[in-house]
Amino acid sequence: MELTKFLAALAVFLPIVYGAPTQTAEKLHPAILAAMKRDLGLDAEQAHARVARELQATEVIEQLQTLAGSSFGGAWLVDGDLTVAVTDEALTSEVAAAGATPLVVSTPLSKLQEAKKALDELYAKVTKREEAGIAAYYVDVTSNKLVLEALSSSTAEAEELAKQVGLEESEFEVKTVQEMPSTFVTVRGGDAYYINNSGRCSVGFSVTGGFVSAGHCGRSGNTATTSSGTNIGTFAGSVFPGSGDYSYIRGTSGNTYSGTVNNYNGGSISISGSTASGVGASICRSGSTTGVYCGTVRALGATVNYSQGSVTGLTQTNVCAEPGDSGGSWYSGSQAQGVTSGGSGNCQSGGTTYFQPVNEILSAYGLTLARG
Repeated sequence: MELTKFLAALAVFLPIVYGAPTQTAEKLHPAILAAMKRDLGLDAEQAHARVARELQATEVIEQLQTLAGSSFGGAWLVDGDLTVAVTDEALTSEVAAAGATPLVVSTPLSKLQEAKKALDELYAKVTKREEAGIAAYYVDVTSNKLVLEALSSSTAEAEELAKQVGLEESEFEVKTVQEMPSTFVTVRGGDAYYINNSGRCSVGFSVTGGFVSAGHCGRSGNTATTSSGTNIGTFAGSVFPGSGDYSYIRGTSGNTYSGTVNNYNGGSISISGSTASGVGASICRSGSTTGVYCGTVRALGATVNYSQGSVTGLTQTNVCAEPGDSGGSWYSGSQAQGVTSGGSGNCQSGGTTYFQPVNEILSAYGLTLARG
């Protein structure tokens, strides 16, 4: 059996990775370590070990999802340890042999993803999204459910939507939120870039010929400048709302676009790639309003309903952000993850923030990530 052969090979390899906490494929920048210590309670050795496990877990998840097929129920990390859910109990011993914790669930991930896609199509017809009161919805692999977040006055509507896309009550959950999400755009000073010398956003990542950021920050033809008025580029492409929240700003000649991220501590963080992290992985972000904050990934492929329209394909996190952080960098270790879209809350009381995965931006415009 091909699955058995693959997992047997992993059983030899994975203990080496998971059993060597001081080993990692990359050395974390001091600024990252400081933020992970502050927000995740990790010392340097723990942070390095966790990032190493998370990078390896990404590959394991991809392989197991392919080999488990329709029995795959999702996968997530808890403090760097991998759990893989399956609907077929016969697969649990093989998942365990691969170094992951198996969990039997009732609903395959594919069904929840299909329901979410149907909900996207259904919600696209809603014109007054603020009044509808549905803040966001996403597949929560840890609970094996489709989660809908709604204002207290809209929970009944959220339940009805879930049933309309074919889900049983055991397959979805409605959570109450205090406010609707909004995009992080404001007019105020700081180390950032400005759109048409007005609204402020944060640079995401440098790419060949410019940089990427959030789509709601500007439209094609808008100019991007520094706080001193120096022109650093023009929006060559922008998507928002709809299938994403991203933009490509084509840089002007004479400027340098470095493959680094501002650590807001007098230095910079080098970016070496864009390997995507999974649910439960540690993640940090950098933004021109609040600086650097860290947390964990909560869900992938979320749909977020802003007043301007729904945006699909975003990643949900428990990291805070505030107006002006929009478009800013998200990274795990030295791996670029995405750019800030929006969310709710703030960095005093805490909040939920969504980001647009960077690999989709690179693919959409045929760009290459600049590396430090």
